[in-house]
Amino acid sequence: MKITFLTVMPSPYIQDLFCAMAADPRIDLRVLYMEQVAPDTYWGEQAMPEYAKVLPGRWIGFSGARIHINPTVRQELDAHPADLVIIVGYVGLTNQIAIRHLNRQGRAWAFWGEVPGLHKRGMVGSWLRSMAQKPLRHTRGIAAVGSHAVEAYRRILHQLNATDRVHNIPYHCDIATYAEASKHRQPGDVVRFLYCGQLIERKGVDLLCTAFERLIKEGTSAQLTFAGEGPLRQDLAERLSPEVARHVDFRGFVEVAQLPEVFKDHDVFILPSRHDGWGVVVNQAIGAGMPAIVTSAVGAGNDLVVDGENGFVIPTEDSHAIYESLRKLASDRALVRQFGTASAERAEKISLPAAVADWFAFFLDCLQPAGQPS
Repeated sequence: MKITFLTVMPSPYIQDLFCAMAADPRIDLRVLYMEQVAPDTYWGEQAMPEYAKVLPGRWIGFSGARIHINPTVRQELDAHPADLVIIVGYVGLTNQIAIRHLNRQGRAWAFWGEVPGLHKRGMVGSWLRSMAQKPLRHTRGIAAVGSHAVEAYRRILHQLNATDRVHNIPYHCDIATYAEASKHRQPGDVVRFLYCGQLIERKGVDLLCTAFERLIKEGTSAQLTFAGEGPLRQDLAERLSPEVARHVDFRGFVEVAQLPEVFKDHDVFILPSRHDGWGVVVNQAIGAGMPAIVTSAVGAGNDLVVDGENGFVIPTEDSHAIYESLRKLASDRALVRQFGTASAERAEKISLPAAVADWFAFFLDCLQPAGQPS
């Protein structure tokens, strides 16, 4: 079947999925990107495979979002007609133009999105968002990124008096290299915690610093690594006392190809976000057989982390809860091993072959005639 994705940018992780999808002989894949790289990312320009291209265009900032404008999107959709077009996101002129163009032509399209609501809108912004969501009533299906998003899009479809066609398809990435690297993990003298991501307020790294400082000052031995860059790096480093700073490593941005080795050299992963639509780094931690500490605002935590089984799911904006989770694992290596084994056992469910199977089932369901069972 001919499938076209219209999505934002070629992150290394989404390219893992598309590469696996393109290798499936049942799928004739085409990918259209709205931009090459976002201003807040560090991986740089990505090479384009033959099935993908970046559309000419630009973006403007509005109410905390990037609104993409790609004038040739209709021509691109018409030049290579697909059996099904997957539109990623509804915010932006490009998205809305594509959706309305496909609706006018009576062509099949589906939607792929994270849980909405990252940015709080005022009265005008909320009205504009509700207007942008209205075309979802015409979609053949919604691939919601995780259980939190499933609930949100079901509510939206109910408000639009539309049929519930929501599927749970989380983000996936290549975790095989993480699993392979983790086979060579050697325990250190102390439990080693890893945060991987941008050093920004939304990720809760300030709360993590506060909790870790408390842990060390009370006499618990542990190590914390920040793998990532962002505007808070200097502030985080300066707020640590010399005593605590000896236990913290600001690694900086790490190339994607080097991340499996970084995960291998640590014991526990933590993502204390105030909001994360998914959080693909949790996939990587699970693939690496690591316990994961996540907040309830991390989408991936709702699907990949079972509290007390392979990690802890803690309240958002709660430095004390972060501290308690760090303390429990820093002082109990047997629990670290138990949680890590449970994560490794869950990894097969989020492998790329499993992802392609889920997506192919979604394509088939979207292309079924109305009223006919899939």
